[in-house]
Amino acid sequence: MADRIVHLIGQSSRGGAERQLFLLSTALNKRGWPQSVVSFDVGGVWKERLESAGLPVHEIPRCRFKPWRLWQLSRILRRERPAILQVWSPHVGPYARWAWGKGGARTVVGVRSNLTFNTHTGKPVDRIPFIGSFVHADCAVSNSQGALDDLARRGIKLPRAKVIGNIVEPNGRADAAQPAATPRIVSAGRLDILKGHDCLLRAAAILAAERKPFELLLVGEGPERDALESLASELNLRHCVRFLGPVDGVSDLMAAAHVLAHPSKHEGLSNTILEGMAEGLPVVSTIECASEIIEDGRTGLLVPAGQPKELADALRRLLDDPPLRGRLGAAALRHVQQYCNADLIAEQYENLYHSLLATGLSRAACSR
Repeated sequence: MADRIVHLIGQSSRGGAERQLFLLSTALNKRGWPQSVVSFDVGGVWKERLESAGLPVHEIPRCRFKPWRLWQLSRILRRERPAILQVWSPHVGPYARWAWGKGGARTVVGVRSNLTFNTHTGKPVDRIPFIGSFVHADCAVSNSQGALDDLARRGIKLPRAKVIGNIVEPNGRADAAQPAATPRIVSAGRLDILKGHDCLLRAAAILAAERKPFELLLVGEGPERDALESLASELNLRHCVRFLGPVDGVSDLMAAAHVLAHPSKHEGLSNTILEGMAEGLPVVSTIECASEIIEDGRTGLLVPAGQPKELADALRRLLDDPPLRGRLGAAALRHVQQYCNADLIAEQYENLYHSLLATGLSRAACSR
Protein backbone atom coordinates (compact mmCIF):
# COMPACT_ATOMS: atom_id res chain seq x y z
CA MET A 1 0.00 0.00 0.00
CA ALA A 2 1.25 3.48 -0.87
CA ASP A 3 2.43 5.76 1.92
CA ARG A 4 -0.44 7.82 3.33
CA ILE A 5 -0.42 11.52 4.18
CA VAL A 6 -2.64 12.90 6.93
CA HIS A 7 -3.05 16.68 6.96
CA LEU A 8 -3.87 18.42 10.26
CA ILE A 9 -5.53 21.84 10.17
CA GLY A 10 -7.40 24.00 12.65
CA GLN A 11 -10.51 24.47 10.53
CA SER A 12 -11.91 24.04 7.03
CA SER A 13 -13.40 27.50 6.58
CA ARG A 14 -12.01 30.39 4.57
CA GLY A 15 -8.27 31.02 4.81
CA GLY A 16 -4.97 30.94 2.97
CA ALA A 17 -3.73 27.76 4.65
CA GLU A 18 -7.01 25.99 3.89
CA ARG A 19 -6.78 26.96 0.22
CA GLN A 20 -3.18 25.76 0.00
CA LEU A 21 -4.09 22.46 1.66
CA PHE A 22 -6.80 21.93 -0.95
CA LEU A 23 -4.60 22.84 -3.91
CA LEU A 24 -1.65 20.73 -2.75
CA SER A 25 -3.68 17.70 -1.69
CA THR A 26 -5.55 17.58 -5.00
CA ALA A 27 -2.25 17.87 -6.90
CA LEU A 28 -0.72 15.08 -4.79
CA ASN A 29 -3.86 13.00 -5.26
CA LYS A 30 -3.22 13.02 -9.01
CA ARG A 31 0.28 11.72 -8.29
CA GLY A 32 -1.10 8.71 -6.43
CA TRP A 33 -0.65 9.75 -2.78
CA PRO A 34 -3.49 8.48 -0.55
CA GLN A 35 -4.49 11.26 1.83
CA SER A 36 -6.99 12.35 4.44
CA VAL A 37 -7.56 15.53 6.44
CA VAL A 38 -8.15 16.06 10.16
CA SER A 39 -9.92 19.35 10.94
CA PHE A 40 -10.09 20.54 14.55
CA ASP A 41 -13.46 22.13 13.90
CA VAL A 42 -16.76 21.24 12.21
CA GLY A 43 -17.95 22.24 8.74
CA GLY A 44 -16.52 24.83 6.38
CA VAL A 45 -16.42 25.50 2.66
CA TRP A 46 -13.11 23.72 2.18
CA LYS A 47 -14.43 20.54 3.78
CA GLU A 48 -17.04 20.33 1.04
CA ARG A 49 -14.47 20.93 -1.68
CA LEU A 50 -12.00 18.42 -0.24
CA GLU A 51 -14.66 15.72 -0.02
CA SER A 52 -15.84 16.51 -3.54
CA ALA A 53 -12.25 15.91 -4.68
CA GLY A 54 -12.27 12.50 -2.99
CA LEU A 55 -10.30 13.37 0.15
CA PRO A 56 -11.88 12.18 3.43
CA VAL A 57 -12.18 14.83 6.15
CA HIS A 58 -12.25 13.73 9.81
CA GLU A 59 -13.61 16.36 12.21
CA ILE A 60 -12.69 16.85 15.87
CA PRO A 61 -15.17 19.36 17.35
CA ARG A 62 -14.00 22.17 19.59
CA CYS A 63 -13.85 21.14 23.22
CA ARG A 64 -12.19 22.62 26.31
CA PHE A 65 -11.35 19.13 27.56
CA LYS A 66 -8.11 18.64 25.63
CA PRO A 67 -7.60 14.94 26.52
CA TRP A 68 -10.83 14.15 24.68
CA ARG A 69 -9.52 15.80 21.52
CA LEU A 70 -6.22 13.93 21.88
CA TRP A 71 -8.14 10.68 22.21
CA GLN A 72 -10.11 11.47 19.06
CA LEU A 73 -6.92 12.26 17.16
CA SER A 74 -5.31 9.05 18.40
CA ARG A 75 -8.27 7.00 17.14
CA ILE A 76 -8.07 8.60 13.71
CA LEU A 77 -4.31 8.12 13.37
CA ARG A 78 -4.48 4.48 14.47
CA ARG A 79 -7.01 3.89 11.70
CA GLU A 80 -5.25 5.95 9.03
CA ARG A 81 -1.68 4.83 9.87
CA PRO A 82 0.01 7.80 8.12
CA ALA A 83 3.59 7.73 6.90
CA ILE A 84 3.57 11.56 6.67
CA LEU A 85 1.84 13.86 9.14
CA GLN A 86 1.59 17.38 7.70
CA VAL A 87 0.61 20.21 10.07
CA TRP A 88 -0.91 23.37 8.58
CA SER A 89 -2.01 25.36 11.65
CA PRO A 90 0.40 26.34 14.46
CA HIS A 91 -2.25 26.03 17.17
CA VAL A 92 -2.81 22.34 16.36
CA GLY A 93 0.93 21.76 16.67
CA PRO A 94 0.70 20.64 20.33
CA TYR A 95 -1.83 17.95 19.37
CA ALA A 96 0.41 16.83 16.54
CA ARG A 97 3.47 16.84 18.76
CA TRP A 98 1.70 14.57 21.22
CA ALA A 99 0.89 12.19 18.37
CA TRP A 100 4.35 12.12 16.81
CA GLY A 101 5.77 9.38 18.98
CA LYS A 102 2.71 7.16 18.64
CA GLY A 103 3.21 5.78 15.17
CA GLY A 104 6.55 6.91 13.83
CA ALA A 105 5.09 9.11 11.06
CA ARG A 106 7.45 11.68 9.57
CA THR A 107 6.24 15.13 10.56
CA VAL A 108 6.20 18.20 8.33
CA VAL A 109 5.14 21.47 9.98
CA GLY A 110 4.30 24.54 7.94
CA VAL A 111 5.69 27.98 8.81
CA ARG A 112 3.09 30.01 6.94
CA SER A 113 3.66 33.41 8.56
CA ASN A 114 6.44 35.34 10.22
CA LEU A 115 6.29 33.91 13.74
CA THR A 116 8.52 36.61 15.21
CA PHE A 117 5.89 39.34 14.74
CA ASN A 118 2.47 39.81 16.29
CA THR A 119 0.01 39.61 13.39
CA HIS A 120 -2.28 42.22 14.96
CA THR A 121 0.17 44.84 16.20
CA GLY A 122 3.08 44.33 13.80
CA LYS A 123 5.51 44.39 16.75
CA PRO A 124 8.10 41.70 17.59
CA VAL A 125 6.79 39.07 20.01
CA ASP A 126 8.56 38.31 23.28
CA ARG A 127 7.79 34.60 23.06
CA ILE A 128 7.12 32.70 19.86
CA PRO A 129 3.98 30.58 20.29
CA PHE A 130 3.99 26.82 19.63
CA ILE A 131 7.68 26.92 18.76
CA GLY A 132 8.25 23.44 20.19
CA SER A 133 6.03 22.00 17.49
CA PHE A 134 8.36 23.39 14.84
CA VAL A 135 11.66 22.60 16.55
CA HIS A 136 10.87 18.93 17.16
CA ALA A 137 9.37 18.14 13.74
CA ASP A 138 11.22 16.18 11.07
CA CYS A 139 11.02 19.16 8.73
CA ALA A 140 9.71 22.71 8.86
CA VAL A 141 8.48 24.04 5.52
CA SER A 142 8.06 27.75 4.97
CA ASN A 143 6.79 29.63 1.95
CA SER A 144 9.22 32.45 2.83
CA GLN A 145 12.98 32.47 3.33
CA GLY A 146 12.62 35.74 5.20
CA ALA A 147 10.42 34.09 7.83
CA LEU A 148 13.07 31.41 8.40
CA ASP A 149 15.84 34.03 8.54
CA ASP A 150 13.96 35.99 11.21
CA LEU A 151 13.62 32.82 13.32
CA ALA A 152 17.34 32.18 12.94
CA ARG A 153 18.10 35.73 14.09
CA ARG A 154 16.12 34.95 17.22
CA GLY A 155 18.39 31.95 17.84
CA ILE A 156 15.79 29.34 16.85
CA LYS A 157 17.19 26.45 14.81
CA LEU A 158 14.58 24.54 12.89
CA PRO A 159 15.24 20.97 11.69
CA ARG A 160 15.86 20.58 8.01
CA ALA A 161 14.08 23.85 7.20
CA LYS A 162 12.99 24.11 3.58
CA VAL A 163 11.34 26.79 1.46
CA ILE A 164 8.51 25.70 -0.83
CA GLY A 165 6.24 28.32 -2.35
CA ASN A 166 2.47 28.52 -2.65
CA ILE A 167 0.33 27.14 -5.43
CA VAL A 168 -1.48 29.89 -7.30
CA GLU A 169 -3.85 29.40 -10.21
CA PRO A 170 -2.95 31.85 -13.01
CA ASN A 171 -6.11 33.40 -14.47
CA GLY A 172 -4.76 36.55 -16.17
CA ARG A 173 -8.19 38.18 -16.39
CA ALA A 174 -7.19 41.74 -15.50
CA ASP A 175 -6.69 44.29 -18.27
CA ALA A 176 -4.39 46.60 -16.33
CA ALA A 177 -3.26 48.47 -19.44
CA GLN A 178 -6.77 49.58 -20.31
CA PRO A 179 -7.14 53.36 -19.92
CA ALA A 180 -9.81 54.28 -17.38
CA ALA A 181 -11.35 57.57 -16.34
CA THR A 182 -11.26 56.34 -12.73
CA PRO A 183 -8.63 53.63 -12.27
CA ARG A 184 -9.45 51.13 -9.54
CA ILE A 185 -7.01 50.24 -6.76
CA VAL A 186 -7.78 47.14 -4.67
CA SER A 187 -6.28 46.28 -1.29
CA ALA A 188 -7.31 42.98 0.33
CA GLY A 189 -6.40 41.72 3.78
CA ARG A 190 -7.32 41.69 7.44
CA LEU A 191 -7.81 45.20 8.79
CA ASP A 192 -5.22 45.18 11.54
CA ILE A 193 -2.20 47.31 12.37
CA LEU A 194 0.27 44.95 10.70
CA LYS A 195 -1.28 45.44 7.26
CA GLY A 196 -0.51 49.17 7.10
CA HIS A 197 -3.85 50.39 5.75
CA ASP A 198 -3.42 53.69 7.59
CA CYS A 199 -0.38 54.39 5.41
CA LEU A 200 -2.38 53.50 2.30
CA LEU A 201 -5.14 55.95 3.27
CA ARG A 202 -2.60 58.73 3.85
CA ALA A 203 -1.09 57.98 0.43
CA ALA A 204 -4.58 58.13 -1.07
CA ALA A 205 -5.09 61.53 0.59
CA ILE A 206 -1.98 62.83 -1.17
CA LEU A 207 -3.35 61.68 -4.54
CA ALA A 208 -6.82 63.04 -3.81
CA ALA A 209 -5.35 66.45 -2.92
CA GLU A 210 -3.83 66.48 -6.41
CA ARG A 211 -7.33 65.83 -7.80
CA LYS A 212 -6.08 62.52 -9.16
CA PRO A 213 -9.09 60.38 -10.18
CA PHE A 214 -9.09 56.89 -8.63
CA GLU A 215 -11.22 54.49 -6.62
CA LEU A 216 -9.76 52.55 -3.68
CA LEU A 217 -11.53 49.39 -2.53
CA LEU A 218 -10.55 47.96 0.86
CA VAL A 219 -11.54 44.31 1.18
CA GLY A 220 -11.53 42.59 4.56
CA GLU A 221 -12.56 42.89 8.18
CA GLY A 222 -10.64 43.33 11.39
CA PRO A 223 -10.15 45.24 14.63
CA GLU A 224 -8.91 48.42 12.91
CA ARG A 225 -11.93 48.92 10.66
CA ASP A 226 -13.61 51.61 12.79
CA ALA A 227 -10.34 53.52 13.20
CA LEU A 228 -9.61 53.29 9.48
CA GLU A 229 -13.09 54.48 8.52
CA SER A 230 -12.65 57.43 10.90
CA LEU A 231 -9.27 58.21 9.34
CA ALA A 232 -10.78 58.09 5.85
CA SER A 233 -13.39 60.62 6.96
CA GLU A 234 -10.76 62.88 8.54
CA LEU A 235 -8.77 62.80 5.29
CA ASN A 236 -11.89 63.59 3.20
CA LEU A 237 -11.63 60.32 1.30
CA ARG A 238 -15.15 58.96 1.60
CA HIS A 239 -15.87 59.95 -2.02
CA CYS A 240 -13.09 57.70 -3.38
CA VAL A 241 -12.58 54.99 -0.74
CA ARG A 242 -14.98 52.13 -0.07
CA PHE A 243 -14.79 49.59 2.76
CA LEU A 244 -16.31 46.39 1.39
CA GLY A 245 -15.82 44.08 4.37
CA PRO A 246 -15.37 40.33 3.75
CA VAL A 247 -16.03 39.46 0.11
CA ASP A 248 -16.52 36.14 -1.63
CA GLY A 249 -14.62 36.10 -4.89
CA VAL A 250 -11.85 38.58 -4.14
CA SER A 251 -10.12 37.39 -7.31
CA ASP A 252 -13.09 38.66 -9.32
CA LEU A 253 -12.55 42.12 -7.82
CA MET A 254 -8.88 41.91 -8.72
CA ALA A 255 -9.76 40.91 -12.28
CA ALA A 256 -11.79 44.12 -12.62
CA ALA A 257 -9.10 46.35 -11.07
CA HIS A 258 -6.05 48.19 -12.43
CA VAL A 259 -3.66 48.12 -9.44
CA LEU A 260 -3.23 46.03 -6.29
CA ALA A 261 -1.87 47.84 -3.21
CA HIS A 262 -0.46 45.82 -0.31
CA PRO A 263 1.20 48.15 2.25
CA SER A 264 1.89 45.54 4.96
CA LYS A 265 4.55 46.48 7.53
CA HIS A 266 5.93 42.95 7.72
CA GLU A 267 4.86 39.57 6.43
CA GLY A 268 6.18 36.16 5.45
CA LEU A 269 4.72 35.53 2.02
CA SER A 270 1.50 37.22 0.97
CA ASN A 271 -0.88 35.03 -0.97
CA THR A 272 -2.91 38.16 -1.70
CA ILE A 273 -0.01 39.55 -3.71
CA LEU A 274 0.40 36.30 -5.62
CA GLU A 275 -3.32 36.18 -6.40
CA GLY A 276 -3.16 39.71 -7.76
CA MET A 277 -0.14 38.82 -9.88
CA ALA A 278 -2.02 35.73 -11.09
CA GLU A 279 -4.73 38.00 -12.47
CA GLY A 280 -2.12 40.09 -14.30
CA LEU A 281 -2.29 43.06 -11.92
CA PRO A 282 0.66 45.34 -11.21
CA VAL A 283 1.31 45.34 -7.47
CA VAL A 284 2.59 48.12 -5.24
CA SER A 285 3.85 46.67 -1.97
CA THR A 286 6.48 47.17 0.69
CA ILE A 287 10.07 45.98 0.63
CA GLU A 288 9.54 44.38 4.05
CA CYS A 289 6.61 42.31 2.74
CA ALA A 290 7.22 41.47 -0.89
CA SER A 291 10.91 41.60 -1.81
CA GLU A 292 10.96 37.80 -2.22
CA ILE A 293 8.06 37.91 -4.68
CA ILE A 294 8.36 41.19 -6.58
CA GLU A 295 11.32 42.40 -8.59
CA ASP A 296 11.06 46.18 -8.32
CA GLY A 297 10.35 47.80 -11.67
CA ARG A 298 9.85 44.49 -13.49
CA THR A 299 7.03 42.55 -11.83
CA GLY A 300 5.77 45.33 -9.55
CA LEU A 301 6.86 48.32 -7.48
CA LEU A 302 8.36 48.21 -3.98
CA VAL A 303 8.36 51.01 -1.40
CA PRO A 304 9.49 51.22 2.24
CA ALA A 305 6.82 50.36 4.80
CA GLY A 306 5.12 53.24 6.60
CA GLN A 307 6.05 55.90 4.04
CA PRO A 308 2.85 57.46 2.59
CA LYS A 309 4.69 59.78 0.19
CA GLU A 310 6.72 56.97 -1.40
CA LEU A 311 3.58 54.83 -1.62
CA ALA A 312 1.67 57.70 -3.25
CA ASP A 313 4.52 58.23 -5.74
CA ALA A 314 4.43 54.55 -6.79
CA LEU A 315 0.64 54.54 -7.12
CA ARG A 316 0.75 57.78 -9.12
CA ARG A 317 3.19 56.21 -11.60
CA LEU A 318 0.75 53.41 -12.31
CA LEU A 319 -2.36 55.59 -12.36
CA ASP A 320 -0.72 57.89 -14.92
CA ASP A 321 0.81 55.20 -17.14
CA PRO A 322 -1.53 52.44 -18.43
CA PRO A 323 1.20 50.82 -20.61
CA LEU A 324 3.43 50.51 -17.52
CA ARG A 325 0.56 48.87 -15.67
CA GLY A 326 0.22 46.41 -18.53
CA ARG A 327 3.95 45.55 -18.69
CA LEU A 328 4.27 44.99 -14.94
CA GLY A 329 1.04 42.99 -14.81
CA ALA A 330 2.09 40.74 -17.69
CA ALA A 331 5.50 40.09 -16.11
CA ALA A 332 3.81 39.34 -12.77
CA LEU A 333 1.54 36.79 -14.43
CA ARG A 334 4.52 35.07 -16.08
CA HIS A 335 6.26 34.86 -12.67
CA VAL A 336 3.25 33.07 -11.14
CA GLN A 337 2.98 30.71 -14.11
CA GLN A 338 6.63 29.74 -13.81
CA TYR A 339 7.14 29.47 -10.06
CA CYS A 340 3.73 28.88 -8.49
CA ASN A 341 2.20 26.15 -10.66
CA ALA A 342 0.70 23.07 -8.98
CA ASP A 343 2.94 20.53 -10.71
CA LEU A 344 6.14 22.26 -9.59
CA ILE A 345 5.05 22.71 -5.96
CA ALA A 346 3.63 19.17 -5.71
CA GLU A 347 6.89 17.76 -7.06
CA GLN A 348 8.88 19.68 -4.44
CA TYR A 349 6.70 18.30 -1.63
CA GLU A 350 6.86 14.82 -3.13
CA ASN A 351 10.67 14.93 -3.20
CA LEU A 352 10.64 16.08 0.43
CA TYR A 353 8.37 13.22 1.49
CA HIS A 354 10.55 10.65 -0.29
CA SER A 355 13.69 12.02 1.35
CA LEU A 356 12.09 11.91 4.81
CA LEU A 357 10.81 8.38 4.36
CA ALA A 358 14.28 7.25 3.29
CA THR A 359 15.97 8.51 6.47
CA GLY A 360 14.84 5.75 8.82
CA LEU A 361 13.12 6.53 12.12
CA SER A 362 11.33 9.81 12.69
CA ARG A 363 12.83 12.34 15.11
CA ALA A 364 10.01 11.64 17.57
CA ALA A 365 10.71 7.89 17.50
CA CYS A 366 14.46 8.47 17.89
CA SER A 367 13.94 10.71 20.92
CA ARG A 368 11.93 8.15 22.90
